Amino acid sequence: MADNADSKASERRQTIRWNFRISNIDAMLSNVAVGMVTPFIPVFAIALGGSNTEVGLITAVPAFINMLMYLPAASFVERGGSRLKITVRTLLVARLLYLAMAVVPFVPWPQYRAAMLIGILGVQTIPNVIMAVAWTALLGDMFPQEERAHLFAMRNMYSAFVALISSLAAGVLLDRIPYPANYMTLFSISFITGMVALQYCAKLIEGPIRPRPASRRSVAERLRQPFADPECGRKFSVFAISAALLHLGINIAVPAYSIYHVRTLHLSNSVIGSLSLAAGLTTVLAYPLWGRLSRRAGHSVVYLLSILAYAPFPALYGMHGSVTYLLALQASIGFFNAGFALTILNLTLQHVKPEDSANGIAVFNMLINATGVLGPPLAAFVVSRYGVTSAFVLSTIVRAAGCIVYIVASGTDDTFVRLHKTLSPSALRRRRLNRKTRGVL
Repeated sequence: MADNADSKASERRQTIRWNFRISNIDAMLSNVAVGMVTPFIPVFAIALGGSNTEVGLITAVPAFINMLMYLPAASFVERGGSRLKITVRTLLVARLLYLAMAVVPFVPWPQYRAAMLIGILGVQTIPNVIMAVAWTALLGDMFPQEERAHLFAMRNMYSAFVALISSLAAGVLLDRIPYPANYMTLFSISFITGMVALQYCAKLIEGPIRPRPASRRSVAERLRQPFADPECGRKFSVFAISAALLHLGINIAVPAYSIYHVRTLHLSNSVIGSLSLAAGLTTVLAYPLWGRLSRRAGHSVVYLLSILAYAPFPALYGMHGSVTYLLALQASIGFFNAGFALTILNLTLQHVKPEDSANGIAVFNMLINATGVLGPPLAAFVVSRYGVTSAFVLSTIVRAAGCIVYIVASGTDDTFVRLHKTLSPSALRRRRLNRKTRGVL
């Protein structure tokens, strides 16, 4: 009996190791597209002749479709059987659309090129949102909760490293190759690496497929469930409201950054890529540190430290246009980007029940994407009426509100006591002396 239990435990550990290795390869290849394409989509829109409003719509339109699609996507994933098969099929569709983006500069109607890019991004959002729900739920199934902080931190570190190298290479490529061949090359590389990544994604070992629900839930029931759950509801509510305010502040700043870089400071593509590199490099280096801290002090402490750094960043960013100053700020915020990205995923999985994970993830992401609908148009309005600096100040105010919600709901005294216990020299010494716990890797 004991031998049988040991055999099953050993098999389980081997499966986790296999999934960890394969998902890392998949993540690194997939992040070639993230690093090459994502930072330069707004710049591409400007090159196509897009207005400030159209640059804002680059973020707003996908976010709006995300908001509409998340609950239907959750229902589809719940009733679709294998989450791995859903992930692979939707990724295939999404990555084929990189080829469509590559030909936009050759459309014979220049006045419609930016609008066509926005339309393609909107269509790409549909498979992406289904994939996001299926993939996040699949991660929760593949890796045990007690190991996620370490495993996800290492996975994020590897993928972020590839993303930042890709971003730097993309900036050089865009400057060295004439327009529009440079963007065509960029999207083609992203498509090819994405197809290779799919081959590895399909090799993951999925756990037992969850039974399909016997009946459909109404939209109102789906929206209410994560907030009303007697066990997780209050924590989910506080985290969701705080994260939504933080993301609203982020989405106000995103289009403002591109306008600030290109139209205010007239930075080259290489310099813009270097700014992403500065943030990305410290993000890569910080992931293991945040993973260890999260494992020992808890995800909520890491989240709080990250959002406290996030709040003043946009206002500070708009204070001076020196490239050296901007590089220093990007390098500083990159350290906290790692903690924020790590805890958003972990806290989302932690604050929903495993049996309702697809729906809880969908509701959370729908709320976050609602901020993506509101943020960019608001940023475009503020930039047009009052300037880029005012958009940065507004972003800081909204982010600070997200910090206040989380601190007040957690209890001001308890929050700072936890921070002191986590960061005090005696606590750090104790953790160094007690490093005996080993993960499955």
